[in-house]
Amino acid sequence: AKTARKRGKSIVKGGLGTAARTAGLLGGILSFAVSEGIIERNPAEGVRRPADQRRTRRLNREEYRRLGQTIEELAGDETDQAILAVKLLALTGCRLGEIAKLRWSEVDRAGQCLRFTDSKEGASVRPIGKVVLDVLCEPSTDAAFVLAGVRKAEAFGGLPRAWLRIVKRARLVGVTPHTLRHSFASVGGDLGYSEPTIGAMLGHAAGSVTSRYIHHLDEVLVAATDRVSETIAAMMFEEVVQNGSAERASTEDQPDPQRAAA
Repeated sequence: AKTARKRGKSIVKGGLGTAARTAGLLGGILSFAVSEGIIERNPAEGVRRPADQRRTRRLNREEYRRLGQTIEELAGDETDQAILAVKLLALTGCRLGEIAKLRWSEVDRAGQCLRFTDSKEGASVRPIGKVVLDVLCEPSTDAAFVLAGVRKAEAFGGLPRAWLRIVKRARLVGVTPHTLRHSFASVGGDLGYSEPTIGAMLGHAAGSVTSRYIHHLDEVLVAATDRVSETIAAMMFEEVVQNGSAERASTEDQPDPQRAAA
């Protein structure tokens, strides 16, 4: 689209999902204007919005293994922060922003959870598996963030580009950080867990675990999260962490949906 500047143009990006969310935001603004008496009617009322397409891409067993092999091969060539970030994204189902800004003060080892002070849903408590605690080694410095930047008080800023390098090396087409979140939920479904349980693992706003007043998570929920993360770790690295020791797991082993805990 041309702009007022000579030979200027603006490039607008976004698909149907962006259009739907933008129309919804505009409708909300205009509804507020009506309630305040600024305008008499909402001109956006009745306007049909395009359907926001759901993401259905998930990693299969072979793709999980390729991702695991890639980050093992890149150890020493890629930054430690990027390698750790990919592991955490895959094994927790957290959002990219939550991992990128995760502080050591938000890691609750005793409670086996992450206590986000500011996530998409506000304050949120997120259960994590024991394998995640093994990945989260104690910091060797007094850095504030798990993914520490050059300056100790800042977070690592090279994650977006590092992610693109890693998925390209792993030959994973159409895979974004959100794909790992969706895949985490899908593995939970494969194991037979219910939607409310999976939602609680992911920290959805409807889940009671997002309350800032929660101090101790339900043991069943923690055990469910433990099993999902162990299953993913087994697919990625062909090993499962049990009682602090790594045991080799066959890649032919399939999740048993009969052991559902919810």
